[in-house]
Amino acid sequence: MNVAVLICTYCKDSNEHLNEMFASVFASDLPTGINVRLYLHIDGEICIEKEKVISNYPIYKILKSSNNVGLAKGLNKLIATIEDESYLFRMDADDLQASDRFINQIEFMEENTGIDFSGGSITEFEGNQLNVVQKRSYPSLQEGIISTVSRSSPFAHVTVCFRKGFFEKFGNYPESYPLNEDIAFWLQSLKLGAKGANIEQNCVFVRMDGAYSRRSYSKAVNEFKVFNMAAKWNKSGRIYPFLRFMFRLLPNNLVQKVYHSKCRNFFLER
Repeated sequence: MNVAVLICTYCKDSNEHLNEMFASVFASDLPTGINVRLYLHIDGEICIEKEKVISNYPIYKILKSSNNVGLAKGLNKLIATIEDESYLFRMDADDLQASDRFINQIEFMEENTGIDFSGGSITEFEGNQLNVVQKRSYPSLQEGIISTVSRSSPFAHVTVCFRKGFFEKFGNYPESYPLNEDIAFWLQSLKLGAKGANIEQNCVFVRMDGAYSRRSYSKAVNEFKVFNMAAKWNKSGRIYPFLRFMFRLLPNNLVQKVYHSKCRNFFLER
């Protein structure tokens, strides 16, 4: 059985972190008979040092865009080239894959054939992988996923595993919501009847360095549009999208404090 890992990178990704990500994926344990293929999209021009990092690994397919096209278009380009892979995994250029991720998610998908896509828990860290900020889990069942999608992402994008044929059934990543393409895609897929789930096991160690400064007004506006559509769909009320929008406008240092507080969990679990 072949499985694919879809990765996008661009010039601002750390070369060191990119190398660590590749190393974590290739060092992961595999179920018997599984072959992993890495699909990589290079978004715009990159430096020679980054090219050297990439050349050190057996990437199955490399696609390049001369100009920056963004994550959604980059992923859609990769999706258009996939072959006979039974499962497609997402991975980000600066995170670290848990060594047993492939085993846990493939086993879950093989045992639950009615599930179209699945995610899992993440461990957030800053600086060193041992410096854990917090661990986050996501709704395990479809009911919880649908009720959550209007308040926060019901999946950690970097942990998602898609079953073969998913994109033919539910379409590609929406390209009209930059930096919020994952939330828009979950909503699009769920509205079309996709069945999702999350496993309890940790799938990815997510790097949080600089995460609180990567915020902008345009991202907040696009996010509000997506969550507002989700609230309309699952009839949960428009207050959550509005509160999220106001939260995005807070100073970065305050956002970081709220993010790690009990208030955030209380808000998301209502």
